[in-house]
Amino acid sequence: MSLYIFDLDGVIYRGERLLSGAKESLDLLRERGEKVCFLSNNSTLSRRGYLRKLTRLGIRVSLEELFPSSYLAAVYFNRDRRREKSRLLVIGEEGLFEELREAGVRIVQEESEADYVVVGMDRNFTFGKLCQAYEAILNGAKFIATNTDSTYPLEEKTIPAAGAIVKAIEVSTGRMPLVLGKPEVFGLETILKAKGCPREEAIIVGDRLETDILAGKRMGITTVLVLSGISRREDVERLSPSLRPDYIIPSLKDLPSLKLP
Repeated sequence: MSLYIFDLDGVIYRGERLLSGAKESLDLLRERGEKVCFLSNNSTLSRRGYLRKLTRLGIRVSLEELFPSSYLAAVYFNRDRRREKSRLLVIGEEGLFEELREAGVRIVQEESEADYVVVGMDRNFTFGKLCQAYEAILNGAKFIATNTDSTYPLEEKTIPAAGAIVKAIEVSTGRMPLVLGKPEVFGLETILKAKGCPREEAIIVGDRLETDILAGKRMGITTVLVLSGISRREDVERLSPSLRPDYIIPSLKDLPSLKLP
């Protein structure tokens, strides 16, 4: 039995459109007895938000199978008693706030009160929010990023993502963030621990070479690139052999037929 770890945006869906073969492949994997979970860099939704969205799209899923970066932020603060008592200035959308509030972490509005600045995707990002983050970090607050994805795939196009916001704060403050999402392995480590799964039995399926596939390579697990999202086959050819995905498929409908170890 293997554990399949799927990205969401660009793999299962784009925007509000379910991608070809996604539901059928997931159902077939489950029928074969494989374990399935989802690891998304997108922090705009909480686990419950993703549960609602996937259910609406016809995907069978449970809360325990969802690991968005909004939830990873909550896990990061809950794992350490000192961090758990910290005061957070948060730049992001409701999913990130929801997970942090549920974790019992204190969220503040004033930059002078912040011990940490936590940054995710924010489609209402303003210069005022940039100034708040800037002041807090220069005053000693630690800088946390849910992810550094530069773009985000919608139905027919891409838009700037959290990485663009993180970069603005990084450039203005001269400080580098601690990143929780892929390509860092914090999320994969969290999943393998939660599921009691050895890395030899894990397979990550994603659409981004620089996040999903690189995280898998760093973790030493099997990697599958699906060409329904951001990265293209020609992007793979520019990589050194050690960083190339183990498998490349056009869409998820091709996944069940792969001869995986």
